[in-house]
Amino acid sequence: MKFGLIGYPLEHSFSKRYFTEKFASLGLLDFSYDLIPLYYIEEVSQVLSSNFFGLNITIPYKTAILLFLNEIDPKAREIGAVNTLVRTGKSSWKGYNTDSDGFHQSFMNWIGKETLPANALILGSGGASKAISYVLDQLGISATVVSRSDRGDYRYDELNAEMMKDYRLIINTTPSGMDPDIFSSPTIPYEFLTEQHWVYDLIYNPANTLFLQRCKQKGARTKNGLEMLHIQAEEAWKIWKSYAKF
Repeated sequence: MKFGLIGYPLEHSFSKRYFTEKFASLGLLDFSYDLIPLYYIEEVSQVLSSNFFGLNITIPYKTAILLFLNEIDPKAREIGAVNTLVRTGKSSWKGYNTDSDGFHQSFMNWIGKETLPANALILGSGGASKAISYVLDQLGISATVVSRSDRGDYRYDELNAEMMKDYRLIINTTPSGMDPDIFSSPTIPYEFLTEQHWVYDLIYNPANTLFLQRCKQKGARTKNGLEMLHIQAEEAWKIWKSYAKF
């Protein structure tokens, strides 16, 4: 049975190793997991018509993939982004969002119910950002999106001292700083960060991004996205198993 990851680029991904090791530990010797780099989303049609049973979707196609699906889980539709696909028929696919589950559990493990902030800055406006916004809304945290374009509530160059003081939770959903681009980081005014800030980076490779390093230097509490990766992967596995009955 074949599974895989669609996105571009994919050099940073741990998914192939994660699922390959999982299949081996379960004795599923005829299961495989492939990386499927697609330069254009239109190329996905060929993948969907091949013999894959389950797929994960990553940057930059979590929103664009919606147009190619026959069915979308209600929560994923509300979020507006999908990161897990399962084959439901010979040529039909259903999309789910397990990023929201991964972030919710990981975030609460880290921050705890007693320290939930009133509002948060989300860096980035892509598919991952949509899942994070959904979770924060469920938790009663007001989310403000920062983007390089007009798709966000603010642009990076509009962030100032007052805003950084008001927003004590900052979540990076962009690929800035992801391997191999390890010397980049989101362009926020780091000088206004304090020990009162909580900073979460969805990136897990490298484990300690330049973004997290710069935030730590100001005393902020930080967390990377590795736990979120593991949780969302396990949620995807549950979905695939529910359809394949293996």
